[in-house]
Amino acid sequence: MQLIVICDVKHTFQSSLIVFIVVGAVAATAFYYVNMEEQGTVPTVVLSPNVYDSLDGCDFFSGKWVHDNDSYPLYEELECPYITGDFACQQHGRMDSRYQQWRWQPHGCNLPRFDAKEVLERLRGKRVIFVGDSVNRNQWVSMVCMLQKVIPPELKEMRKIRHVSLRTFKAIVSISILSCYWWIG
Repeated sequence: MQLIVICDVKHTFQSSLIVFIVVGAVAATAFYYVNMEEQGTVPTVVLSPNVYDSLDGCDFFSGKWVHDNDSYPLYEELECPYITGDFACQQHGRMDSRYQQWRWQPHGCNLPRFDAKEVLERLRGKRVIFVGDSVNRNQWVSMVCMLQKVIPPELKEMRKIRHVSLRTFKAIVSISILSCYWWIG
């Protein structure tokens, strides 16, 4: 199963083309799963029982932001080469880092800490696409920064496609690809 999330297309034709491709991919995926369901071969996803058992019945939407300066941030901004431009707060002189030390705490359960190796393993052979505005681009950069820490330099690659606001990060270790299309509205 592929995850689709979206990030910059400046021209109407390019925007229309991307929308057409995304809608086509969603329709093809839906058609694929409907056919699999009719044949009784719907795949099931099994999570590692050790970490995720405690999340059964967890309401992820009911909770609060809590300050956690012991285990956060998950990456250091100055150590991630993919943070550029307006997203580089510390490079632009922001002195405090307290804004990086918050995590979501659902009521009644605990979320496991982000594990980059586990995420890469689950994304093995898949493509994740973030599409949207600068907020989605920021989330994409953050995800890349969290994942890139566990990948040797020779096994990762970042590409920017010219004339289109598309950036691609490829983790050759697991053959996972995180792509980002973004637009400025």
